[in-house]
Amino acid sequence: MTAAQTITPEERNKRIVRTYHRSLWGEGDTAVIDLYWSPEAEVHMTDFDGTAVDVVREDVERYFTAFTDQRTTIHHLVAEGDSVVLHWSTTGRHVGPYGGIAATGKQITMAGMDLLRLADGKIVECWSMWDGLAVYDQLGALKIG
Repeated sequence: MTAAQTITPEERNKRIVRTYHRSLWGEGDTAVIDLYWSPEAEVHMTDFDGTAVDVVREDVERYFTAFTDQRTTIHHLVAEGDSVVLHWSTTGRHVGPYGGIAATGKQITMAGMDLLRLADGKIVECWSMWDGLAVYDQLGALKIG
């Protein structure tokens, strides 16, 4: 293998995260949860804490029940050591209940960042934050002023 063909651990981890994110959030392939997450992974996500299987599946079900026509964009992937930071945005049409808000038919964009730690090709820890206030504002649920 030449130097040009050598892939660093950081690049490998970025590829894993990119493939996982696009497959799940862009294509709706929930099978990638079992493929890319360690069953013992810890997840700390806005409004959720627990194991990867429970938290990620609950978040995915909540999102895909509430929104259709999803598109996801990866804005940045930054890797250092065993960690990858993913800056993303996802758009969708609000067609089902979300956070106590009935379907509005509105197109929304949610954005966030995930800090993912990987080991042996699997996600073993995730810290995820997204701008929920902006989502509720787009849905017309905020009464400011």
